[in-house]
Amino acid sequence: MIDYAIVIAAGNIRHHSRLIYDRPRAMLPVMGKPMVVRAMDLLYRAGIRHFMVVLGEEEGAVASYLMTHWMPNVKLEFTVQMGNLTRTLSDIFRREQRPAIITSYNTFVQSNFLDRLLHRHQEAASGLVLSGASMSLSASETHYYGQVEGQNVTQITTGKTTSAKGLILSDLAVLGDSCIEFLTHLTLNTQTFTQNWLDLAKLYIQTGGQATIADSSWILQVEADPDLLKLNKLLLDEGLDAHILSELPGTVQITPPVRIDPQVSVGQGAVVGPHTYLEAGCSIGQGAVVRRSIILQNTVIPAKETITDTIVSSKIRITASSST
Repeated sequence: MIDYAIVIAAGNIRHHSRLIYDRPRAMLPVMGKPMVVRAMDLLYRAGIRHFMVVLGEEEGAVASYLMTHWMPNVKLEFTVQMGNLTRTLSDIFRREQRPAIITSYNTFVQSNFLDRLLHRHQEAASGLVLSGASMSLSASETHYYGQVEGQNVTQITTGKTTSAKGLILSDLAVLGDSCIEFLTHLTLNTQTFTQNWLDLAKLYIQTGGQATIADSSWILQVEADPDLLKLNKLLLDEGLDAHILSELPGTVQITPPVRIDPQVSVGQGAVVGPHTYLEAGCSIGQGAVVRRSIILQNTVIPAKETITDTIVSSKIRITASSST
């Protein structure tokens, strides 16, 4: 039984966001919680209780939130990634010689998928088990692909959706003993200098490592701001924290599912939902209409304005069709 997970919360250079002027990428809000917490909740529900969180040099807010606001019955450890993920993972596994789940703060799959991933690990315990899908919900066009023969991954490639073939990979994986031994003994050189975990998985396979795959119907690697809208919709449809936690006037029309944080002001006659998240500290004017959108903290939506398929912050508006 695996009870140990490594969560890469350091800012991913493939995650392009215009919303990080006031918080780290991992702290972008998803239904009342930072994104990294949503990713870790999936692991917690699968029975993981020991977490190693890899932070960037300027991401102390992640550690502070987890230590004060997350689950009390877990063991939390933190390490700082000093520019190179290879060295960080090697150091971790020199200390922790045991199988582990690895994921990143911006990786999301079906809520019941982790059971399938862990079952595949039991079948091939010594190697690497990757997660993949034929469909990505991300707005990003570039992905990592696993070339598959049967259940074995023979090669990892990168490319655009229109040109690459194979299952699209996510950062979520289970590392068995042989993969851990490989990471532990990596020497730091130009070939292994990377900030992306899947580059190391690619090198492991190239050097003869055994890798299999568990496939999901979809994956969502949040790499573009419109991906937050898709993640918001998925979680609302699953019923996760779809609550109204602010007092609203009786004339407000709510179309579920929605999430309204505490300390949200909504004016008379406003229309909210479906698939809408209002973060604490935002304000919706009288008669405004907000559908399929995310309204972030300190944002004011003027009276009678209509917002659809948009992320609105105090500085910027990003529509579902915005490019990365």
